[in-house]
Amino acid sequence: MKKLLLTSLIALTLLGCNKIEEKVDEAVNPKYEKITDVSDLLDEILTHIAEADPELSFDDGTLVDTKLGIPRYEITSFTEIDHFNPDEVEDGYVVRPVVEVDNPHLLIIMEANDKASASNLNNGMKKVLSDQIAEFHDEGLLEMHLVNMNKTTRQGNYLIYVTWNGAEEITHVFERHVK
Repeated sequence: MKKLLLTSLIALTLLGCNKIEEKVDEAVNPKYEKITDVSDLLDEILTHIAEADPELSFDDGTLVDTKLGIPRYEITSFTEIDHFNPDEVEDGYVVRPVVEVDNPHLLIIMEANDKASASNLNNGMKKVLSDQIAEFHDEGLLEMHLVNMNKTTRQGNYLIYVTWNGAEEITHVFERHVK
C-alpha cells in the first residue's frame, strides 16, 4: 500500500512539473499564428514598426507621421522592381519613403511562386542591397549604418528584405509567422 501511495505521489509530482514547464516554455517562447497571406503578414510587420517608432502610426494600411499626420512611407503592391521578375512573385509588397531623399528605409516582402522562383528572388534581394550600398556609401553615417544593418530572410517561398531601424526584430516578426 505504501509503495502504491509513494508511486502515485511521484507520478503526480512529475505530471505537475511537466505542466509548469509547459507554461514557462509558452511564456518564454509564445506560439504565434502562422500567416500565409502576405498582406496580413505585412500588416503584422507594419504594426510592429509603428509600435517601435513613436513618430509613426499605422492607420488604414499606411505608415503615418504622427506629428504631421501625413503618410511618410508608401506601400505598394509588388509590380516591377529592378532585379526581380514579377512573373516569379505570387504576392508581394514594397514599403519605401514617400520622399526618397537621403532615406534608405526599404521593406520588400513577397511570396514566390515556387522554390526556384524563391531562389531567384533571393538573388535579386542581394542585388538590391548592392544598389543601396552604392547609393548611400557617400551619404551620412546614419544612412550607411542602416544599410549595413540590412536583413534578408527566406522561409520556404516567403522572403523579406529589410533596411529599417530594428531590422533584426522585424525579421523575427516575419519568421514567427511563416515558420
